[in-house]
Amino acid sequence: MVKVVLENITKRIAGKTVLDNVSFEVESGTITSVVGPAGAGKSTLLKIIAGVDYPDSGRVLIDGKDVTDLPPRERDVAMVFQTYALYPHMKVFDNIAFPLKVKKMPEQEIKRRVKEIAELLGITHILQRTIYEISGGEAQRTALARALVRGSRLVLLDEPLTNLDYKIREKMRAELKRISREFGKVTWIYATPDAREAMAISSHTVFLYEGRVMQVGPVEDVYKTPRDLITASYFSYPRLNTFECDLFKMVDRYYVRELTGLFRVDVTPIVDRFKNSDRFIVGVRPSDFKLTKASKKSIGIPAVIRLMESMGSDTVIHLEAQLTPAARATELQIFYPGILTEYQIGQRIIVYFEPEDILIFDGNTKKLKATGEEIMSMQRMEDKES
Repeated sequence: MVKVVLENITKRIAGKTVLDNVSFEVESGTITSVVGPAGAGKSTLLKIIAGVDYPDSGRVLIDGKDVTDLPPRERDVAMVFQTYALYPHMKVFDNIAFPLKVKKMPEQEIKRRVKEIAELLGITHILQRTIYEISGGEAQRTALARALVRGSRLVLLDEPLTNLDYKIREKMRAELKRISREFGKVTWIYATPDAREAMAISSHTVFLYEGRVMQVGPVEDVYKTPRDLITASYFSYPRLNTFECDLFKMVDRYYVRELTGLFRVDVTPIVDRFKNSDRFIVGVRPSDFKLTKASKKSIGIPAVIRLMESMGSDTVIHLEAQLTPAARATELQIFYPGILTEYQIGQRIIVYFEPEDILIFDGNTKKLKATGEEIMSMQRMEDKES
């Protein structure tokens, strides 16, 4: 297996900084996703690791060896491009076998390897077809087979599922995870703009935004404890619900209070974290809102339904939250894992979230101040002591 280390990688294209002092490590044997919106620098980063492109400054180390200036053929790296880059005049078998033929391997060894990888990927039945005769999903598998047949210990995948339709993408996500387990001692780096795809496939993630690394770590940690509002928003589906708040003292307790009075959260146990700021942003993911009260501590918000988007088995509800008709309305989105028939547009309802589910950010720096889980954990300790 291979460990990859990037140190202070900077790359400019046509005067624009595409990668800005990028540093992170990819642990051996993991599936690490590089996540970010279009233009974040994901593809450029993978090309630099593969040796197809070179940084203006910084180093790429593979298993401790500086490969920054080495050409691709000396790095033993396999790469699958978004466009697959298959040879249309060749049959599937020949596309997969091509890197082995370049190495001038014996014909029997080539046949053995191609058959082995084709069986793993479930494409033995299309080996004698041309690229024009196969589907998008089969083309994706063919491109992956060509990368894996080389026996490289480092495989780079540049948005390989982007060109597939929704159902095939879902299937291929599961397949990629299975292949990574069955194929052996390989390190995978997977570039994607889809945070949900990254969470489904990878164990670790690197979040890139405008060429800068925002956060690196296990996928679950990045999701649960994002360092800033940008990261939290990107790893939320639909968009993160945000509320402008201030710090409010009542008797001997301190609260982070929504400015229009929609709710307040007791932050007394860790109030020292909040005293150096004058405003805050509370984030609640759409999936953390509920239509019924779940506990005694559930926080309810009055709202009016403005739109319901049915997605088959799921529903996204768009609402306007207001304490009174005269108060400023706050737009909300709720993700409901089911079909809703008992609600109508214009209906007034109360939606709920748990204090444990909130994220509190500094209103100026947008950096994470605390999670609801931290606050509630400290409150439980406070209750025990009293």
